[in-house]
Amino acid sequence: DNPSLSFALYDPQGNSTNVITSSAPGTLKVTVRKGGANIVVSADTSLGLILPASGTALTDGGGVATFQLEAGAEKGAGTVTATATVNGEDITGTFAFQVGDTGLRLGYFDVDGMFVENEIYIEPEATLSAGGNAQLSVVVLNRDGERVTTAEEVRFSSGCIAANLATINPELPQTVNGQASTLYTATGCSGSDNITASLVGATAQAFGTINSASPTANAVNFISAEPTLIVLRGTGGGNRDETSDVIFKVVDGTGKALQGVVVNFSLSTQVGGLSLSKTSALSDGECQVTVTVSSGDIATTVRVLATINGSNGSTIATASDLLTVTTGLPDQNSISLSVAGGFVVENGMREDGVTRSLNVSMADKFNNPVVDGTGAVFTTEYGAIVGSCTTVEGTCSVEWRSQEPRFPTLTGQTYVRNIFDPVGYDCDSHDESTGPCPENLGHINGGRSTILVHAIGEESFIDRNGNGIMDQDEATLFQNLPEAFIDNNEDGVYTPEIPSCLASPSGSLACISGQEEIFIDFNDNQIYDFNDDPAVYNGLLCPPDGNGVWCSRELVNVRDQSIVILGDSVYYFELVRNRQFVGNSLNGASQQLFVADQYNNRPPAGSTVTIVPDGDCKLLSEGSWTVPNSAAYGAYIVPSVLTGPPDEPSDPPVPGTIKVTVSPIGGVSTFATYSCSAGVVVDECDFSPKPPGCPDD
Repeated sequence: DNPSLSFALYDPQGNSTNVITSSAPGTLKVTVRKGGANIVVSADTSLGLILPASGTALTDGGGVATFQLEAGAEKGAGTVTATATVNGEDITGTFAFQVGDTGLRLGYFDVDGMFVENEIYIEPEATLSAGGNAQLSVVVLNRDGERVTTAEEVRFSSGCIAANLATINPELPQTVNGQASTLYTATGCSGSDNITASLVGATAQAFGTINSASPTANAVNFISAEPTLIVLRGTGGGNRDETSDVIFKVVDGTGKALQGVVVNFSLSTQVGGLSLSKTSALSDGECQVTVTVSSGDIATTVRVLATINGSNGSTIATASDLLTVTTGLPDQNSISLSVAGGFVVENGMREDGVTRSLNVSMADKFNNPVVDGTGAVFTTEYGAIVGSCTTVEGTCSVEWRSQEPRFPTLTGQTYVRNIFDPVGYDCDSHDESTGPCPENLGHINGGRSTILVHAIGEESFIDRNGNGIMDQDEATLFQNLPEAFIDNNEDGVYTPEIPSCLASPSGSLACISGQEEIFIDFNDNQIYDFNDDPAVYNGLLCPPDGNGVWCSRELVNVRDQSIVILGDSVYYFELVRNRQFVGNSLNGASQQLFVADQYNNRPPAGSTVTIVPDGDCKLLSEGSWTVPNSAAYGAYIVPSVLTGPPDEPSDPPVPGTIKVTVSPIGGVSTFATYSCSAGVVVDECDFSPKPPGCPDD
């Protein structure tokens, strides 16, 4: 094997790590494999400090050079780069590490809101049944006594976990709103298990003890919760449940099911008015008990705690899986519409039945997928589209297909821009009055079809204090939504309501291009509403005491839009240099090639452009390009076409040419041959096939 470098970082206790702090520097050992002793290793770090200050150290008899790595003021990820010379050959390696924060504290808030430092919050507090579950939670505070806003990782450890007699899930939870939680399961542990929570990258720790019943004691096991997502009280209906049925099963120490055992129920939190249908029940003929959880007014997560009296007189408990109480409604910043396949629909302007799949994804304020069965409604400017779909796991799809209409209903093709129409033509990339252009030629863009999807949902807001509702202090921290509309001219506003367009609908191309936009009349008053009288947050996360005061529990249409482009079958091109169309490739000169159909739209994704030289003409750059997937305005650009003299010119010289061919997916190939001699310009009518307006041969 060739010589190489390997790295290992150790904390002050000698444990392997990749995190250092100001109070816990690291010892970095760099091993020169196949090197031996007395080799100079140089090391440099992008973050923190490395000692010795010279940044060099000699390897020992084992080929190991030792450095000290210390944290500086800056936090984040850093790298150490080390080099060594072995047998005249320089070898280099890198090592990534993290500089963590100091001054962080671990603990939890008690029922009085007091912070209990260095202790883990454990629920249930009673003895766990064999195989039972408990939730472990800690809150991370910064040096100012505030919940951290960064995603910190917490490592939970114990004797039973180390001995594989207990598990935690997740193994390395991250903080959300400053709190990290995990589910502890006593898979084989009995008696006391001392738990330690350690903040990764810091010295903060918290401690707690779990007592687990021996396998000979009775046990209560969690079976199921259906559904695991319920919506806020008063917002259910249809596919939206406000309750969840939670089932437990009672067994003895051998796993035999037990009938007629009293099981007591409680909730891990009652915030917002969460409630249970009963506080206790007897295990039935199937040795099971069922309790129903009803949602409250505040979005949160909750577990049901089930408790029985064990055979040895102890109290044995377990916790259900996590239930989520949420709106279940999509909010505006969590809805997205995508096109499966290329944005440019091959032959969409000339052929009916070419399809694309439109996929909508929706999540609620907490970025949980919306409840199954949430409806999404679709509208398209051109072509046809299936009108609606309902979600499964937050997504659903409909099919769009090419057909009439392909042009505006009122004006047809009158104002549709064409690359061969010199009237009003303006292209920033060249000075000609016609031809493909990589910029937007302006209204009306031929073949561009806007597709709108909308659903009943909520506006988005910033939940500064993380309590899951819109508080009065947050009343301005939201995105106000007017009624949804299909934006035909892609200008971001409902054009028919622009004052100048109200006064004169055909007074400008901007007004004409948007005059057929339609809106979704959410409140059915036949007027386009800006929802700004007054502009307040709309959504079910408006608390009851804020409804009609600083927010509103009335809903809105959330929405998103995407574009499909109805491609033509024939595409044209022009070589451009110094803002002029050219028909020659001077040796070494750089030119751009613009490719578009007659409506100035790029070819479908996957189409190819090839340039082949002949005679005394040499292509200096790759001769084949593939058109990428894009819904951008304007022609596709082959960025640089370079030609030069051949390595060995012919004697006598052979006139040089390049042949340019555009091969669109599903369309007709277009080609032309250009001379490499200066001053020869190719007539567009020499294209095959010819552009519109050229005389027939």
